[in-house]
Amino acid sequence: MNKIKQKLCQMKSKIIFFGIAVCSSSFVFTQLVYGFEDIGAKIQSIAKKAHSAGLKPISEGAELATLQKGMFDKKSNFTFSEAQLELGKILYFDPRLSNDGMRSCNTCHNITMQGTSTLDESQNNPYHLDVPTIYNMLFNDVAYYKGIIKRHDKIDVSANKFLSRNVTARATLYALKAKNEMNGDMQKIIQGITNSKEYMSYFIRAYGTKVKIDENLIAQTLAGFIMSLNVITRFDDFLNGNLKALSISEVEGLDVFIERGCVTCHNGVNLGGTMQPFEVIGNYKLSNLGKFGTDSNKMLKVPTLRNVVATAPYFHNGGFKNLDDAIKEMGRIQIGIKLSNKEITKIIEFLESLNGEIKPITIPILPRATF
Repeated sequence: MNKIKQKLCQMKSKIIFFGIAVCSSSFVFTQLVYGFEDIGAKIQSIAKKAHSAGLKPISEGAELATLQKGMFDKKSNFTFSEAQLELGKILYFDPRLSNDGMRSCNTCHNITMQGTSTLDESQNNPYHLDVPTIYNMLFNDVAYYKGIIKRHDKIDVSANKFLSRNVTARATLYALKAKNEMNGDMQKIIQGITNSKEYMSYFIRAYGTKVKIDENLIAQTLAGFIMSLNVITRFDDFLNGNLKALSISEVEGLDVFIERGCVTCHNGVNLGGTMQPFEVIGNYKLSNLGKFGTDSNKMLKVPTLRNVVATAPYFHNGGFKNLDDAIKEMGRIQIGIKLSNKEITKIIEFLESLNGEIKPITIPILPRATF
């Protein structure tokens, strides 16, 4: 009996020792990663670093409403009312705005595919350009890969009667007319809407009985709907002070993202959406795919990283299908470094925090019209 008690005591001692050993190992690991700093303090330090690096959260509530409304000329009478947004959605899904009556805005910027579409590899897309997401477009400073529409282009403003900062509205009007996009006949569209009692009823609800249909009104209404397609993420919560919004691995990935220089181009609210030099250190190995090139200043628009984990393929010509390969290539040609597999994994863990929940959108029944 005494021998049995002795063995039980020995086993208990081993269990206690093993527990202490595990705790000690965990403590040592934490010290290796964070030194003697408190984990909470380290996370807070990285959050401050993110703000200092120019990363910003998406505006919400009254702040967002003020930003949205401020992008429209006061004479436009666009207020983001429910009736105006519903009309914008109808226009967004209406293929009759295209010259052949086969393509709507949603054809390329498909809501069910995070506002993108599969890569068109046909002759209709000679530059092999990948469709950028329509979500969060409100926060971009430029539109199109060569930045043909910029936030402060006064000439464009004069031509289209939009404020210089409303990139979305001007880009929408451009897309409606562009031969390689909607190629719409604006006079035909205006006449078709005006002759349709059903379509006019939506415009009257949105703008009143004295509404006059023109291309600017159509474009701004479409733009208003697009500007409402914004996705809040856990990263926004993190930047707004909720340090528990991201996991420790995601915060470590954010730190790598900043320290390795990715944030140099991918900054601001959209972690992109500005013009930046391309092929800074090395040549993009798939540049011949489409042979699109850069603008006259050797720059290209930086794509947003919001929802990037769900919007493959990557680069302007969709050259990479896998995000890890795209990150590796960016490190080589833009920063001149070889990112380790561990660093790439960490960065991807951070990018996961930029994937927000997209609210379901009901596809509208289109008004009867003959255009």
